[in-house]
Amino acid sequence: MRLKAIKITNRYGTFFMCPRCGKLFKYSKDYTKHVNKAHKHLFKKENKEE
Repeated sequence: MRLKAIKITNRYGTFFMCPRCGKLFKYSKDYTKHVNKAHKHLFKKENKEE
């Protein structure tokens, strides 16, 4: 799964918006940190016993 940022461009520059919670970020690195911290439960793989 991947959360792709929504890019918003206005007169102040380009911003990245989180599609899950709507937070805005100026830098893509800040967006990546947010996704890894706040939405990490989406990326957990379940242990499958075979």
